[in-house]
Amino acid sequence: MTAKHDMKKLVEEIYAVRDRGDIEGTLALTGEDCTFRIVGNARLGPFSSEAAGPHAFRQAITQLITEWDLSAIRTVGIHVDEDDHVVFAHREGEVRYIPSGVSFHTEFVDKIHFKDGKPVKIVEFLDTLQVAETSQIIQIA
Repeated sequence: MTAKHDMKKLVEEIYAVRDRGDIEGTLALTGEDCTFRIVGNARLGPFSSEAAGPHAFRQAITQLITEWDLSAIRTVGIHVDEDDHVVFAHREGEVRYIPSGVSFHTEFVDKIHFKDGKPVKIVEFLDTLQVAETSQIIQIA
């Protein structure tokens, strides 16, 4: 197997485990010092701040999995840049915000950086306004 194949398979496995709501399984598949960030305006506060360090990363992943149901999301495509050890994954489908039950169709892209065969940095590009409104971080009149 190639590094390209291994990175793609690991990303697919992470999504399968995450989409089942398995927090510990998701954490076990990432690097020890993995970080997570949703790209967004700094005014969104913790929502768009980088979760760095084992405790902050665990907290971010736990919150994402317990609040956002991605079981109806499908992976549209995965591009692996073997030279830079980065995976770009395009996903789309129905997302449900568990606390309110609100669902909506969306698309998003994850940029996942690898080191020593494990993800060490996950950057997510999504519709931050939709997520912020749905989770009531902000309210639009």
